[in-house]
Amino acid sequence: MSQLVTGARQLPLRHISIRVPWNDTNWCGVVCKNPVENSSCMILKNIRASRKDAEEETIAGQTWQGLSQATMPPCVGEHGNFMAPYELTRELKHPYAANSRAHAHLRATTLRYPPYSAAAVPFNWMLRENAAEKVQVLDLGFEQSLEDRADELMGFITSWVQEKANQLVMLDTFISAIQPQKSLVFFYTKRTPLVEDTRRVLIGAGWVTHVGDWVEYNYEGEGGLRSVLWERPIHHSIRPDFKDGFILPYQAVVEYLGNHPEEDPSDYVAFVPDDQFLAFSYGSEHVSNDGAIASILSCIKAVRNTQKIIPGNWDQILAWLDLRLNELWAMRGPCPGLGSALTAFGVENGTLVAYELERMLAGEPESTGGDPWPLVDHLFRQPDTFPPEIGNKIGHILQKTWEVLPEGRRALLRLLSRFEISAPQATR
Repeated sequence: MSQLVTGARQLPLRHISIRVPWNDTNWCGVVCKNPVENSSCMILKNIRASRKDAEEETIAGQTWQGLSQATMPPCVGEHGNFMAPYELTRELKHPYAANSRAHAHLRATTLRYPPYSAAAVPFNWMLRENAAEKVQVLDLGFEQSLEDRADELMGFITSWVQEKANQLVMLDTFISAIQPQKSLVFFYTKRTPLVEDTRRVLIGAGWVTHVGDWVEYNYEGEGGLRSVLWERPIHHSIRPDFKDGFILPYQAVVEYLGNHPEEDPSDYVAFVPDDQFLAFSYGSEHVSNDGAIASILSCIKAVRNTQKIIPGNWDQILAWLDLRLNELWAMRGPCPGLGSALTAFGVENGTLVAYELERMLAGEPESTGGDPWPLVDHLFRQPDTFPPEIGNKIGHILQKTWEVLPEGRRALLRLLSRFEISAPQATR
């Protein structure tokens, strides 16, 4: 990944979720065997608006490789080929190019999908309303005046971040938390034919092995806005042998349940934990260590049940999941809610301060046990010995408050930091 743009911020390690549509051929870049019967993928708006059943029936079961862009199924734009062993390219057009004078000069731009990859699109980070909150919490270099100018050039107001510099601040900050060989990628879908349930369903997981660079739109002529594709290719480690990642055999489970209607399908489904709903929304989002732990536990439960009915090398998959679980417990650290606790105490950008302290702790010897509170105490007592971006957040009043804070209140702050809670929850 290239160096972060000015105004973006390097975040501590997180994992990533990527939404995919339901597919009856294991997401390997093949047209569904029974396209018309796949109603589950229709929950995604883009597929619902673009699917052409009659045309897909004529190429059912065929590989996408070699298909023209006009004949490819719409799930290509929803990462339905994340297990494809071949490279695919698409020509992407800006959605406003046809009706916005500010985007009229943007031309179709090629995006490469390397083998075993999926494009991450963090829609939550690109909504202006949500971006404003993240800019405040993380102290990002986002220029609102550029968005105001974009609205004037377009002649209408949009909900999405439009200007290239601001787009890259958000996209680069988001992707900075994803570290190859350290971050896990979780694939999920919103609906399957297995269960009628509003919960998201985990499809599989593996390592992130590489993060692709951003791509700028092609232009014709001068004037108008500059813009980048929001898609960022995420390469992963899942392969058909499942030695370093896996996908659950839901298609085989569907066939099995067709012959055993008396069984409960939910026994074989790895549901996204209820408290992780937002981490598995908006296309792609960060998954915390706690979220990854809960998701892997859900996968383990589904695998243990599935191994009773579907042949496979389940011991290998369970061993892989067990290793990841042990690693995640170590990565989680003792205080995942430190940022919320600091915010509740009155620290401006408490989440940002916690992120920076987390990065500093990562370089400390293991004898510290990962406990951030000695470092927090040092920060409150001698903020001028810390980098300005966090030292300046500790003013004179906060220093004095910390000095006279009763031990019981300090203990409460430490206790709150042990839980992965939001700043409003900690404040309450």
